[in-house]
Amino acid sequence: MKLMLITLVVAASLAVSTPIPVGASVADGVCKLNFDMFLDDREIGFQRFTLTPTEDGKRIETEAKFEVRFLRITAFAYDHRNTEVWRDGCLQTIDARTDSNGKKQTVSGRDRGSTFVVVSPQGERTLGDCVTSFAYWDRDLLLQRQRLLNSQTGEYTPVRINRLGLGSVRLAEREVTVERYAIRGAGIDISIAYAVDSGEWVSLDSKLDGGRTLRYLRSPDSVPARYTAEAGKSF
Repeated sequence: MKLMLITLVVAASLAVSTPIPVGASVADGVCKLNFDMFLDDREIGFQRFTLTPTEDGKRIETEAKFEVRFLRITAFAYDHRNTEVWRDGCLQTIDARTDSNGKKQTVSGRDRGSTFVVVSPQGERTLGDCVTSFAYWDRDLLLQRQRLLNSQTGEYTPVRINRLGLGSVRLAEREVTVERYAIRGAGIDISIAYAVDSGEWVSLDSKLDGGRTLRYLRSPDSVPARYTAEAGKSF
């Protein structure tokens, strides 16, 4: 389960510097982006993002919750809440709390001009300027970074990101052509997919110990209309 928690945390912190995705649910300037979570082929929970414009940037609120059950018994439960404020592609504040199967921890951070100060269960750390969390849905920002902030642990994680090439993801009854990227680091083995036509984030696969896969897939209520069966076009 340790690797599962690491990958969940990776998905829980997202950057907000790009425009609102075309296919996301939007009302009054607020964007909602939802994913269903699967362990192999079994649905176990969800992850939801609410992006709200501010006077000089954006605020993103993240909620991730899942439960793994065996023989009707809860073997593992996870609840993660995170609020981040962004300006000019740089993290300004972060406030996260996590209940990982009963183990509770918090992470907070503040931009101090030339540094970013993080307080986590491991104590206080001072990072460089323009810190970024795991910016999955901001592909261009993600590809620029070699370190990303983990919102559960407060670790500033070195990563390697490489292009894997084209593939497809089944989304709302259609096969969507995607471009995949690999994200590698200590305890991180992730493949992330973006729709070729729009650049929108549509799925993420993370390899776990024992050969299992944790997956995020765009929820039906968050799928772009052009990918639905009624769109009348093949992708």
